[in-house]
Amino acid sequence: MNIAPRLLQSFLALAHCRNFTEAATRMHMSQSAFSQAIARLESQVGVKLFDRSTRSVSLTPEGKLLVPMATRLERDIALMFQELHDHADRKKGKVAIAAPPGASADWLPRVMANFQRRHPGIQLQLHDTYSDRILELVRNGTVDFALNREIERPEEFDVCKLFDDPHYLVCPQDHPLAKEKSIRVAQLAGENYIHLLRGSNLWQRLYPHLSRVAIRDTGFELNNMSTAAGLIANGMGVTIVAGQSLFNYQRLGLAAVLVSDADLRNSGLYLLKRRGHSLSVAAQGLREMIEADKPVLPATQRPAARRQGRTRAG
Repeated sequence: MNIAPRLLQSFLALAHCRNFTEAATRMHMSQSAFSQAIARLESQVGVKLFDRSTRSVSLTPEGKLLVPMATRLERDIALMFQELHDHADRKKGKVAIAAPPGASADWLPRVMANFQRRHPGIQLQLHDTYSDRILELVRNGTVDFALNREIERPEEFDVCKLFDDPHYLVCPQDHPLAKEKSIRVAQLAGENYIHLLRGSNLWQRLYPHLSRVAIRDTGFELNNMSTAAGLIANGMGVTIVAGQSLFNYQRLGLAAVLVSDADLRNSGLYLLKRRGHSLSVAAQGLREMIEADKPVLPATQRPAARRQGRTRAG
């Protein structure tokens, strides 16, 4: 049985008014069209719902039975449309995204905070993790969309590049290379080098270049950028990072110098989602803010030192 909500509304109007003329006016219908609607409803449910006379209209026992059920249905339909309107107006909803730790440390939280201030009813969820896990979260629908540095099979996703992300040498302020406007990887010969996680996208980009330079391997292989920053701040070595990771190092007043090797492939940050799956209105809104608020990295970054008397190891 397919009963239109409009017929239930007409039934409730007549049940309340007990007058065809008044109920028709309430429903903004002619009395003839209203009478036909009530007759059509009675035909569909298969029972008489109203007793009619020249002076009065009253509910039959079946009509009385239908009133609370129709009232609940009318309320549920109203709530359904209100819920949809709230989501469409970004008053309610949930958006889940994933991003690498570097992007999740500074720029992305600022964008998310701006979005939250504009749409306080939207619940935001962030997974800060690494490339393979990010792709899996997109594949299985755990997140609406994600930011990632490398995408091995771009045909699997809808992908757009947000920006290029150059590499920077991070070192103490008093390091001889800190005064340079830019450096080449070859200039790291003899330097104590702190490796970030081997097998990561960053390591894979850098290894062919570092392997040709006589760096001093410190033996450090780190998964946490805060740990690397602490070691560098205390003179234990230097490292190369993508620009979006600089926030972790600038907090300790470390210098950042652009790496200018022409054949060193820049890191890039991409936005991706499941191919063929539409984003919710809320998720699309956050995506648009991310695309509009891309960070601008200067050619060199030398934050003022916060600690004095650091020495270089080795």
